[in-house]
Amino acid sequence: MNKKQEICEYLSKFHRGKEKAVFSRELQHIFRLDGRNIRRNVAKLRQEGYPICSDENGYYYAESQTEINHTVGRLNCLVTAVSNARTGLLYATANRPMEITIKLG
Repeated sequence: MNKKQEICEYLSKFHRGKEKAVFSRELQHIFRLDGRNIRRNVAKLRQEGYPICSDENGYYYAESQTEINHTVGRLNCLVTAVSNARTGLLYATANRPMEITIKLG
């Protein structure tokens, strides 16, 4: 069994519902993965349709549509924030005064 499947089974068995959320650090310790790889595995599970939710208390296997909707809303906010940051950087690049030096001979 791979880590992704192990994480899914663990959350499904021991962390069903928002009240039983588990912090990322505990998952890192249990599965011997860093935070980045925990997030990657959770993202893959979500893409495959597993109801892995998260909030300020950690990750959990959803028990209701409301829990899923809450996580979807949080993800939408993150996407919007990243998009706005990208737009700001592009704007800063386009409107930044540039100094050009030309060397002749």
